[in-house]
Amino acid sequence: MKIKLTCTFFTLLILFAVCQVKAQAKMSVSGKIKSSENQRPLRGVNITIDKKGVGTATNRSGDFQLIIPPANLKDTLKISSIGFQTQFLPISSFTNGQTLNITLQKNSTDLKEVSISYYDPLKVTLRAIDRIPENYINRPHITRGFYRMYTAKGTEPLELSEAVFDVFNYGYSDKRADMLKLIKARDEKNQRDFHSLEVGQKPNTIFNYDVVNHIAASGFLNPEGLKKHTFEAGGIVDVKGSPAYEIDFKEIPGAKDDSYRGKFYIDTKTYAFIYFDYGLSPLGLQNVKYGGFAGRVITGERGINVGMRQDRSMVGYQKVGNKWVLSDVVGDDAVDITNPAMNYDFVASVKFNYQVTAVDTTQTDSFETKMGRTESINDHYSNDGEEYWKDYNTLLADYNTEDVFKHIQEVNQSTKLKDKFEEKIPKLSKDSVARLEALLDFYHDNDQFTGTALIKSKGKILLSKSYGYADKAKRVQANSHTPYRIGPVSQVFTAVIINQLAAEGKLDLQAPVEKYMPYYENDKVTIAQLLSNQSGIPDYLKNEDYKAKIMSRSYLLKDMVVNFCSDTLNFKNGTAFEFSNSNFEVLALLAQDVTGKPFADLLQERIFTPLQMTDTYLGTYKGTDNRQAKGTIDNKPEPVYDAANETGAGGISSSAEDMLKFHEALLNNKLLPEKQKAEMLKNRVEVKENSSWYDYGWMTDKSAFDVSKKQIVTYNTGTDQGFATMYARGEDADNCIILLSNNGAFPGYDMVDLIFNMAN
Repeated sequence: MKIKLTCTFFTLLILFAVCQVKAQAKMSVSGKIKSSENQRPLRGVNITIDKKGVGTATNRSGDFQLIIPPANLKDTLKISSIGFQTQFLPISSFTNGQTLNITLQKNSTDLKEVSISYYDPLKVTLRAIDRIPENYINRPHITRGFYRMYTAKGTEPLELSEAVFDVFNYGYSDKRADMLKLIKARDEKNQRDFHSLEVGQKPNTIFNYDVVNHIAASGFLNPEGLKKHTFEAGGIVDVKGSPAYEIDFKEIPGAKDDSYRGKFYIDTKTYAFIYFDYGLSPLGLQNVKYGGFAGRVITGERGINVGMRQDRSMVGYQKVGNKWVLSDVVGDDAVDITNPAMNYDFVASVKFNYQVTAVDTTQTDSFETKMGRTESINDHYSNDGEEYWKDYNTLLADYNTEDVFKHIQEVNQSTKLKDKFEEKIPKLSKDSVARLEALLDFYHDNDQFTGTALIKSKGKILLSKSYGYADKAKRVQANSHTPYRIGPVSQVFTAVIINQLAAEGKLDLQAPVEKYMPYYENDKVTIAQLLSNQSGIPDYLKNEDYKAKIMSRSYLLKDMVVNFCSDTLNFKNGTAFEFSNSNFEVLALLAQDVTGKPFADLLQERIFTPLQMTDTYLGTYKGTDNRQAKGTIDNKPEPVYDAANETGAGGISSSAEDMLKFHEALLNNKLLPEKQKAEMLKNRVEVKENSSWYDYGWMTDKSAFDVSKKQIVTYNTGTDQGFATMYARGEDADNCIILLSNNGAFPGYDMVDLIFNMAN
């Protein structure tokens, strides 16, 4: 009996211990944060455990995810953003896995207006510098950090890096150097487009983002920097719940190297720096040298010139206990990269996020193992698959990081394939048709192309062949009459209709949209700016919320434009270039309003019927036969959605035979008079990312294809879920290359370059 009681006691003890472990398990919450004023997502909102140093921030869609350690389950969650009222939520009210929908109210009081006290900005700044030892953690501590750096050439990813690391700091007034211990990292670089260049971080650059802890390296708060900048009072404003002095600064006249412009905020009670928003001045950008600012993140071969086009850093601080410490860093840079010998001439955008996700003030021992201060974090790669960061607090990206990593890997694979095929060329038959068949067979056998190819050169069809199934599940073979959804290539049809209306005097391409659509939100943009992607209207497909809605239900064209193509401009119309599907949705609605006919009818009456394009239509196929290709993504059926939602920008399905008819009609001026066609195909703006010019709905190649040295090649390309299209034309020699895929993206640029070379 005694033994039985003892066993029962230990059983209860074990059960109690298990319950305690479960009760103390970490919690994960996610959510979305919007403005209460207009319900738009808020980016860069800080979500932190109040005064404990654990936190994250929202992405462009207002989304976040946070792992809450067991020790913090009774603490309070703080949600703060500049310009909005801070909210506090008890963590005990959450359940594991809960999704929070939070709205923030704008600050009701403008402290700038009610503040009547004068302050000397330079004296306030000097006092803040003097009080750094009092205001910031001044004993050894460790911060856990996460960073993501994304480099792109327009829409083409060049490099994506992510890392989790610990930084050991002896204290904010201690002169001993920080140390970095890398926990985990991954990096993929586009070998085709980035070649020998690389963008990444080193411990030194990570440390220097903490402006307060590295005043000497700041360039504007060290003794020399204070002398060559002027400081102005901007008033008193609310910064994440704290009244703060706003101080604007800029370079003195004549200051060049290492001169900056921006603003920072100093807490009115403690004189702690709490937020910086700054970057190189215009003259500073002009005078930055490779090996200086740009050189600390970009490395490569000799002869490469690197210049800064844009430089901006936003650095925030948080309270842990009653002391301040780094919270987050956002970088937004643009870099000019040129090397005539290697044909480098493009602008790379570099987006950087660094979030402190935990602060530990109990650890006083420095790291036993650490990275060298100038050692590249990118050299340390460890890939654990799709759940790479499941055990760590990170920042949700503005895009699908797994898709970006996969895309770069596919680009690198296709680049190797092109090199491999070029090695085979000398051994191939001299017959052009046989060589083209060998090329398409090669890419199909290597799982790089599934679909239909049609190649015409000098008025003669050299190849018309399909590879794989139109419908894999039903084992329906594809052929030259199989309709594939052509995605953004649909925009060339929109461009033709708009130019037809212009030729008929029904539209003035230089007129603002308000002349024809007075109800449209961005009515000052011109038709020409829409046609040439220079309007500044954001692309609705880059907004994950919009994309989810468009994929889930059907919309009328006007509803699409009003709801998803009317956001605030990304830049002043006419001043820059940015691919945006929204432009062509607006153009389709404009054509519809001007003619009084649905855009689908305009396509049918003006293009499809006259050219007998019987395989071509807008929207989802409603017939009963099995001709329509079915798209797949990673060998799985693509998501089903109403393709007509993308009217003007996409949504058209067509066959290789029909796309050839369209080419021939353009060639023979059956769709547009010669003069208007020349206006449509006139080069409007350089697109360095594609080595091309953008015209009206078309691109004219500069150097992506070797044949462009001798011929003018106009083209359009793009993807739509499980479909991808490459449509290239050379009018001088009656060349036309049509590549239609229903198995996702394929190396279209590589294949077209090889095809042109062999066809000619």
